[in-house]
Amino acid sequence: MQVINTFLNEGVFEIELNRPNQLNALNLELITALADAVREAKQNPAVRSVLLYGNGRGFCAGGDLKDFGIDPYNPIEVKEFLQKAHEAIIDLYHMEKPVIAAVHGSAVGAGCNLAFACDLIVVDESAVFSEIFAKVGAIPDLGGLYFLPQKVGMHRAAELVFTGKILNAETAFHYGLINEVVANGQAIEKGRELAQQLANGPTKALGMAKRIMHQASHATLEEILELEAYGQSLIFQTQDFSEGRRAFAEKREARFQGY
Repeated sequence: MQVINTFLNEGVFEIELNRPNQLNALNLELITALADAVREAKQNPAVRSVLLYGNGRGFCAGGDLKDFGIDPYNPIEVKEFLQKAHEAIIDLYHMEKPVIAAVHGSAVGAGCNLAFACDLIVVDESAVFSEIFAKVGAIPDLGGLYFLPQKVGMHRAAELVFTGKILNAETAFHYGLINEVVANGQAIEKGRELAQQLANGPTKALGMAKRIMHQASHATLEEILELEAYGQSLIFQTQDFSEGRRAFAEKREARFQGY
């Protein structure tokens, strides 16, 4: 059985975590396949948006504590394991295409942070999130110590990291960790609809906006203004901008092609 399934349909690249009997827990085989799938999504010009979700009863139960596929007491193997996972996280975060996570069931530990690496998160109302690492004597990885302080502030981040507190969907939404809560069983389909909507959008403009927003937390206003000016000068040369102008003048919906 493949541990990752991928599907490309009308510009939407779906990545399905596929270890359902282990709640899609991450081992070496899964993170290697995930890194490959995310790289394909990033590099393939036919891909205009990405949807990430899990098969079975939940999104991802974090690292597979029973069988990482490495020796967890060998520091070199642990570091190499995480560096392979980092390939997926970095490409999800930096690819200039919208990335949506659709979460049902549990997104805990590394699975929680895998979702947080995405641009938008849609969840079932019964979904739960937790930075559960402290409960097994570990620290957050896969970017948790980067994403959390940005999303919820240092004090709230410290609470979640130190206690491993479990958040239900409503609380995660209140904290600003996710975008939308839907009825149980609807997150993947809602995520698919959103991914298709974004795939039909001005892909280059969305990607440029994403790139610049990721600089905002450590750049000055002047630096962001300069990046906006640079980015806009490039985006104005795209066919999608020309189409957008025509559609506006003609009072119709724009038909963007992604270039």
